[in-house]
Amino acid sequence: MMQEGSTSLSELLDRVSRTLKEGFPESTWIMAEILELHVNQRGHCYLELIEKDPDDSGIRARARATIWASRFNMLRPFFEATTGMKLKSGIKLLFKGSVEFHPQYGFSINLTDIDPAYTLGDLARKKQEVIRKLREEGVMEMNREMPFPTVPQRIAVISSESAAGFGDFMDSITGNSQGYRFHTHLFNAVMQGDQAPASIMQALDRIYEEEDQYDCVVIIRGGGSRADMECFNDYELAFYVTQFPLPVITGIGHERDESVADMVAARGLKTPTAVAEFLIDQMLAFEFRLSAFRDQITASVNRTVQQRKMLLERYTGDLAHLTRGFLQKEAGFLQHSSMMIQRGISTLFVRKRDHLALLETRNGLVNPENIFRRGYSMTLHKGKTLKDVQEISPGDLLETRLYQGTVFSKTEKIDRKDG
Repeated sequence: MMQEGSTSLSELLDRVSRTLKEGFPESTWIMAEILELHVNQRGHCYLELIEKDPDDSGIRARARATIWASRFNMLRPFFEATTGMKLKSGIKLLFKGSVEFHPQYGFSINLTDIDPAYTLGDLARKKQEVIRKLREEGVMEMNREMPFPTVPQRIAVISSESAAGFGDFMDSITGNSQGYRFHTHLFNAVMQGDQAPASIMQALDRIYEEEDQYDCVVIIRGGGSRADMECFNDYELAFYVTQFPLPVITGIGHERDESVADMVAARGLKTPTAVAEFLIDQMLAFEFRLSAFRDQITASVNRTVQQRKMLLERYTGDLAHLTRGFLQKEAGFLQHSSMMIQRGISTLFVRKRDHLALLETRNGLVNPENIFRRGYSMTLHKGKTLKDVQEISPGDLLETRLYQGTVFSKTEKIDRKDG
């Protein structure tokens, strides 16, 4: 038995339903983020919509929503063709919907239209927010300012082994027409979706552990939708690239848009094939520089040889002239010396001849014969010249030689001088 003034649950909910219809008689444009999305077998799309608090990212509001199959089959292709991305969790929508309330199923919103421009604008806003944050932190240009290796031959490749872009890259790099040899090492990673940023950062961590074995890092994939590329606008991934100690080259295969990862990388190229061509061009440029250096060295050597040849020829002429002058001078010196020697010898001979004549004169003066001629004599005792009377005794025989003859005598008396 019901108490007076009370109401049943169904009546209450019917009143709520009527009140909502009266308060929201027409469809309203609503902004919300998709938390969950599910399409059943009949083609109806069921969503869980939320609104986050801008200060702490907590959930401020939550509601269920429905897109009936007939409407969903029109809205989804239009949205995906316009935005280049799929309807999925994590994207923000501006949609037109009517408020519904069912006593059994509760509150929900029936989506009847979607504005793709809002979603694109929100993605662009997020991208610009990431760029602004990186610029404020002063890291935007760090990897770009890193010196690029002169000969980038040792390449660390981050990609999915099954990706078509990886195959295109390897075909181009290994089959280059110049015949350059590259050493590549694949670090396998997820290259699209929510898991991609963390997977790529893990690959960068593995490369960092052996960074001295590589010249640069290449991040490549084989194209895809705009939604597939959204992971390359992730702040954490972009910051990781800016801090990496090796130059990073991106080739993620998106021709129409440039991701934040492209902007912070040392080189942001459009496709994996473009990355391969860039690396080949670096090798070719180095070869051209070597050729230029070789030509410069050859020209320098030729100039030096020519200069030295001319200098040698001048020195040869100077040496011949100096040699002739020296020989002439020495010949004059030798002729003068010869004359001086001859004059000296002649003078010496004259002096020696005069000396010999003097000696001959002196010798004549001391010749015994000449002395004997002047009245002198020489006494000998036993064949020896007698110089002292102490050498003889009375009765000794003596021999006295005169100028003309010899006298033999016998000693009778010896008169000795005192002292």
